[in-house]
Amino acid sequence: MARWKTAGIVLLAGALTLAGCSGDSGSGSSGGADSILSIGSTTGPQSWDPADIGDANYKPYAQAAYDTLILRQPDGEYVPMLAKSWEFSDDNRTITLELRDDVTFSDGAAFNAEAVVANFEHFSSGTGPLNTQLTGLESVEATGEFTVTATFAEPIPDLVYNLSDAAGRMASPDSLDGGGLATVPVGSGPYVMSETDTVQGSVYTLTARDDYWNPDLQEFDEVEFRVFEDESALFNALRSGQIDAGNLTSPDTVQNATAAGYTILKPEAHISWFGLILFDRDGTMVPELADPRVREALAWAIDRETLASVTLGIDDGTIDTQMFNEGSPAWSSELADAYHYDVDKAKALMAEAGVDGFTLTLPASGLFTQGMMTGVQNNLAEIGVDVVWEDVPSQAFISDMLGGKYAASVMVLGAVPTDWSVVQNYLTPTSAWNPLGTTNDDLQALIDAIPGETDDEREASFREINQFVIDNNWFQPWFWAEENFAVNEDTVKVELQLQQNVPSIYNYSPAA
Repeated sequence: MARWKTAGIVLLAGALTLAGCSGDSGSGSSGGADSILSIGSTTGPQSWDPADIGDANYKPYAQAAYDTLILRQPDGEYVPMLAKSWEFSDDNRTITLELRDDVTFSDGAAFNAEAVVANFEHFSSGTGPLNTQLTGLESVEATGEFTVTATFAEPIPDLVYNLSDAAGRMASPDSLDGGGLATVPVGSGPYVMSETDTVQGSVYTLTARDDYWNPDLQEFDEVEFRVFEDESALFNALRSGQIDAGNLTSPDTVQNATAAGYTILKPEAHISWFGLILFDRDGTMVPELADPRVREALAWAIDRETLASVTLGIDDGTIDTQMFNEGSPAWSSELADAYHYDVDKAKALMAEAGVDGFTLTLPASGLFTQGMMTGVQNNLAEIGVDVVWEDVPSQAFISDMLGGKYAASVMVLGAVPTDWSVVQNYLTPTSAWNPLGTTNDDLQALIDAIPGETDDEREASFREINQFVIDNNWFQPWFWAEENFAVNEDTVKVELQLQQNVPSIYNYSPAA
């Protein structure tokens, strides 16, 4: 029996206390009068609709407004949240959830099985970046006032994780139509947006709900998210006391934050990789990219060691060409250096493909240092590729990429918590990070087989998928980034979350 099924049955929770949440106080005012948590970021949500809000840096935004059916604790353990228990059928295609009966949404509507049905249907019919989390949903029905049964065409190996993530975020059914959720969330979560104190794209202010079902999660009276154009502005806000915490990648800002006395939290394992995504594998926008020899030439042309040094100030111990991280059974030490800096080999491949050169337009973002962008431009110029950096506002950077506007992009991407999530997020025809819908028969056959495979068979398939990505250069990781989360410990305590680049909103508590 597949290993993921063993977590399928959870004992009913009586008076629910969520272990692993920061602190043990009982309400938002526990941190003192008018306690406020202010988090800084260089990315803000394009939408507050739970079907569209996204992953990675967007998680805390979503968690402030929306509870999930299942809670993933800091150490990765799954415990009840809106669902008191869940159980899989013998074939792993059907899940039955028993729900809490004491939850309301911020508009006063009751949370029940019909609400879950409405949210599943809304999520699975959408086009959000994580909508593959409910791929193959055949039916979902309320089999009782607080019992839901959902059946899928095939087993979803990561369904428990998905229900602790985007697919499990619950919005009031009355808010799912009409488009209002894009700017104002209506969830059952611990905080509700203050529209008068929110400036879209700049500052999002949410206040603790008086009638929230689990006040243990409300460590603050108010949570605000401040969005900055770049890390320098974020660090200045930290230094001036405007924010309590924020994630950093630039070695200069990390060094400045350390020198200023702020605590820098680092996950035990690497989570995100820098590299080049080649969206246009069929050559519809840049014809030259349809030739696998050209895509491979780009991989040999990049000086990863130098880029890692100028971008993050890190040594070559993090150099890797794989999008699966070292904790995955798909990862191989032999593949970590599948490509290295070899201009002659890159030129030979270009000549073999009959390509003298071409222009490649890449979106520029505050995520990237000038040294990194200059390095990429100079590296690719050596093989006749003229890189044109196109400035894109930080708020539009992700949406432009996922909207299929660019043939390629430099990006920093997270290795999501499971290998199946990597596949679903990046490699299927409907994956968010495959906006041009590239397909390959061999790859798709591997993907299609995974749900019905044993653990050993599944691990072998993931290894083959890893090899496919490296050989075909759909994604070209260069190096793994060190995650740095800067915290002012005079104001807040923070616990990191396993395999997340930013802590969950539940992992904060007042320092006092």
